[in-house]
Amino acid sequence: MKRGKKLIALCGVLVVLVAAYAVTRTLTAEPEEDGGVSVAALDGETLTGLSWTADGETLSLVKEGDSWSYEGDSSFPLDAGVPERMLAALADVTASRAIDSPEALSEYGLDEPALTITAAAEDGTQTTFALGDLNEMTDEYYLLCNGDESRLYLVDSTLYDAFHLGLYDMVEMELLPDFGTVVSLDIDQPGGSLSLRYVEDSADLYFNSGYHWFLERDGAQLALDTSSVSSLYGNVTGLSWLSCAAYHVSEEDLAGYGLDDGSAVVVTLTYELTETVETGETDEEGNPVTEERTTTYPFVLRIGDGTEEGAYAMLNGSDMVYLIDTETADALRYASYASLRPAALCDMDWDTVNRLEVTAGGVDTAISFDIQEVETTDENGETVTETAPLYTADGAELDSDAVEALLDAIADLTITGQASGGAGTGTALAQFTFHREGEALSRLTLALYEYDAGSCLASFHGEDGLLVERSAVDSLLDLLDTALAD
Repeated sequence: MKRGKKLIALCGVLVVLVAAYAVTRTLTAEPEEDGGVSVAALDGETLTGLSWTADGETLSLVKEGDSWSYEGDSSFPLDAGVPERMLAALADVTASRAIDSPEALSEYGLDEPALTITAAAEDGTQTTFALGDLNEMTDEYYLLCNGDESRLYLVDSTLYDAFHLGLYDMVEMELLPDFGTVVSLDIDQPGGSLSLRYVEDSADLYFNSGYHWFLERDGAQLALDTSSVSSLYGNVTGLSWLSCAAYHVSEEDLAGYGLDDGSAVVVTLTYELTETVETGETDEEGNPVTEERTTTYPFVLRIGDGTEEGAYAMLNGSDMVYLIDTETADALRYASYASLRPAALCDMDWDTVNRLEVTAGGVDTAISFDIQEVETTDENGETVTETAPLYTADGAELDSDAVEALLDAIADLTITGQASGGAGTGTALAQFTFHREGEALSRLTLALYEYDAGSCLASFHGEDGLLVERSAVDSLLDLLDTALAD
């Protein structure tokens, strides 16, 4: 019994050794010179047909004159780089090594190849290649050339990468422009629209000239957060096609992608490009005279339904449908004023305010904003005159640090949401009226009301029902008491 077990063990060892020998022979058979093993070298100028089968799909390209086209549809928008890469791969098919007297084709995945290629020449000759399994030890594919089963090869992924393509992998997708300076963004959604405009000098539109993006709504200009707008239009300027979903799509078929007029979200981005152009004149030496010229361009994108792979999209006026990133599509599809508005409720430019009227606790107080000269001593002991803010109420000077702490608290109020009940539904807590003499918005009123344990209601610059944190309002009222203390 023991001898029998020993014999079985020895047989097992022998099987392992034989297998190891076979693997070693497969990987090291016929060591070649540094140049490798030449399998085939096809002259691309003489080839007139390329055909391949991958993943159960057979596709063919044909050459007519000097150009290649898809055999199934001559109007197919073929990327010219596809046949170029294929011809380059066929020009020098070289193996790292050859395998003579190989095992059965099934041992190399060549009984059911992952990819088969046929290259037809103008003289009628054909060269065929079959790619089988990937050898994970060498990261190479087993190759059968012209059906010669007496010799196989190990080749890199050049042929596989060039030919393992589906129909839509060969589409020449439309180029997107190099966007310059964005000046406006319009988003037409089925439920409404957004119209965003960049304004360089916004002093007449807002109480803080540091804001430059505005939403046009019912004749009013609503200031927007710059970083939020930049992030939104960055979804357009940074757009890329994931893949082509369809080509030569008719108007009737657009509804199937959610790209018809009734369903699509239409995004229009307007940008400016400053370019150097020739004026048509020459200087004294005969050289062309150039000038900088700024031109405005529109870019229109239509966004349709979403899929597991992405969202359908197309350029306006095109018949090509693409897939784009879902997050990119959703950012534009669901953009709203609430997502773009500044977080700060009252980000006032205090340099433009000359008086602040306050109503709190049934008491009205007017605080005047002025500038005074103050003498100080510099590091050298010299007396210097500087300007400093001066705040007064009823002729009495207020503590400037206390008033500025109050102003900072007003500027720090942050919108946390929108209440459905509107403003004025609770007890009035305080009202601040800012006077800006000589400014476009000369009078602005901020009103604060009770709401619930965590929030207060705010009304400011034509907007009601804005929620702010109750704790921030409580702190502001404490600072108000401090600033107005006798």
